[in-house]
Amino acid sequence: MERTYQFNKAQYEIINMLSCINSDSDLVALKDVIVNFLNSRLQTELDRLWDNGAISDETISSWGDMHLRTAYNDK
Repeated sequence: MERTYQFNKAQYEIINMLSCINSDSDLVALKDVIVNFLNSRLQTELDRLWDNGAISDETISSWGDMHLRTAYNDK
C-alpha cells in the first residue's frame, strides 16, 4: 500500500529551500543551523521549566540514575 503525505507550510518551505543545497559543505552548514535552532528551542523550554519550578538541580541529578531503555524480550 502506497502512502501519500500532506506537507504543512513549514515543511513545504524547507523542501523548496533544499534546492539550494549543492554540496556536502552546504549540507553540513544547514545541519549546523538546524541543530542550533533546535538547541535554542530546547534551552528556552528548559529555562521556562526551571523558572516555574517544574525542574530543579535535584530533578536533573535524578535523570542520571534513570534507566529508560526499552526492555527487549528474548525470543
